Amino acid sequence: MSVPVTDVPDIHLLKGMLDTMIDHVFLMRVEEDRYRMVYCNHAMENFMHASRSMLQDRFLDDIIPDPVLYQRITDNYQRALAADRALRYEETTEGFQPAPYTIFDTRIAPLTASDGQVRYICGISRDITARRNAETALQHTNQTLKHQLVEIQRLQEQLQNDAVRDPLTNLFNRRYFMESLTRELHRAQRENYPITLMMLDIDYFKSLNDDFGHAAGDRVLTAFSHQLREGMRTEDVVSRWGGEEFLIMMPGLALKDARNRIETWRQNYSPMAITLGGRELNIRFSAGLATAPQHGLDPDELINAADAALYHAKTEGRDQVQVFQSYGIEADRTNESAE
Repeated sequence: MSVPVTDVPDIHLLKGMLDTMIDHVFLMRVEEDRYRMVYCNHAMENFMHASRSMLQDRFLDDIIPDPVLYQRITDNYQRALAADRALRYEETTEGFQPAPYTIFDTRIAPLTASDGQVRYICGISRDITARRNAETALQHTNQTLKHQLVEIQRLQEQLQNDAVRDPLTNLFNRRYFMESLTRELHRAQRENYPITLMMLDIDYFKSLNDDFGHAAGDRVLTAFSHQLREGMRTEDVVSRWGGEEFLIMMPGLALKDARNRIETWRQNYSPMAITLGGRELNIRFSAGLATAPQHGLDPDELINAADAALYHAKTEGRDQVQVFQSYGIEADRTNESAE
């Protein structure tokens, strides 16, 4: 039984097939330390702006006059020959054409002729410039989006911070304090620990504003707030309640301990010396204390008790700390209303 013979493509057909490719295909013969162009397809001719007759049978150092570019190319050839295996790498046309450069994904492989002596370098180069540019643009876009997300996160955090902070003193505002106190009172009832509130008021602050102006008053509030925050524990919630009044929640701190702490703080910072308009002022404050559960378990009830204690401190001559006393202070408030 006869076996049909398959047609073997001749060299003309093979070259015609290679000429249909958009990749650059070339074959170099190794001649000592030089490389002679044996073949290149139409795509490579067009890129080199030279006809096949102008390229074939010429040495590479004649085709590539730039010594730096030539060295880059032949270094890869030598690596492939030394390793006796195919190599893949990226290369650009820097040194061959002006910027912007073309980027190629090149694959080369060493070949040996049928005589076992003559060596060749066979190569295929694919133009990946558009792909690399798209990848670079995508990376740039991703980086821009990343920066934008970081900025959005920063703005969100700033908005959240602004929603709970007093803009002048950067202490917590009334809204945040009320939310924290309500939450903390519920927890204190479950876990059975005290919560002490302290309401402070800068003495004669209205007179200070009238004599030196509101800008000076703001400086006093800012300086006082800073020292107040520094003197409290991390778990304490320090807020500006309004105007020159401040309200502090001290979870887990009994009334006696809270009073000792604020008295120690008063010894260090009352009077607080501040220079305004070339004149040194001694800033003093009054404070009232109330504690849960002794003086109430409702947020408003506890705040009113601390406020009543503050009022008593001011009526007793200011520059002092008073603890809420149910009957005496309520009577004073009633008498003030009647007057």
